[in-house]
Amino acid sequence: MAPDPAYAAAQLRRAGQPTLLRSYGWRARRSRRWIVRWSVAAALAVPSIGAWCQLYVCTTPGGRTLTGDLPPPDCQNVPIRELNRDGSVRRVIEPPLTPEQKKKRELEDKQRHEREMQAQEQLRRDRALLETYSSEEEIETSRDRTLASRQTLIDRANQQLKEFKMDRKRLEDEKEFYLKREMPEKLKRALEDNAALQAQQQRAIDDIRTDMQRINERYDAELRRFRELVMRGATPAARKSDP
Repeated sequence: MAPDPAYAAAQLRRAGQPTLLRSYGWRARRSRRWIVRWSVAAALAVPSIGAWCQLYVCTTPGGRTLTGDLPPPDCQNVPIRELNRDGSVRRVIEPPLTPEQKKKRELEDKQRHEREMQAQEQLRRDRALLETYSSEEEIETSRDRTLASRQTLIDRANQQLKEFKMDRKRLEDEKEFYLKREMPEKLKRALEDNAALQAQQQRAIDDIRTDMQRINERYDAELRRFRELVMRGATPAARKSDP
């Protein structure tokens, strides 16, 4: 069994000899004091190192070059360079924007955002186009089918308009009996209603024809875009799935 250090120290003190434990404790206390002093000195040195690392340089509108450990007040309206310890530029602090510059910056940001949104929308449309059609023939087939449905509406409207015109002829013939006397209110209302119905039906036909023109323009644009995408190397989704 190892001897107890406390017992051994007591025996040495009785013998009048210096103890190793006392010597060890004194050295430990001196080492701790040195470490504390060094830590305090290092901590005090940190601000000076940081200040040296942060050197600000600027040129005033009058041409003077100013330096300092803080941004010079006289350079609040000009760019300020923050230098590293080796003299290289760490960053450039731009001056505050004037109201005109701020307005211009906001306009530029808005325009850039709009361009980005337009690019995203175009990308979405291109993807939908390639997923919908596998060839130019499919685009033309879809065009013909869409226009045919509109033409059916026009044919129905023309048939209805033809019937209204036939009714009008009958009313006009009846009107001949009242050239020299007052026309009945019922006949007047019938003539007015017939004119309104014909005008309404004609507007419907004109609207459908305008819609057909827009349909043609849309399919023309889709066909041009489809050709452009294929020429750039894009592959329609339907072709990708072909065995």
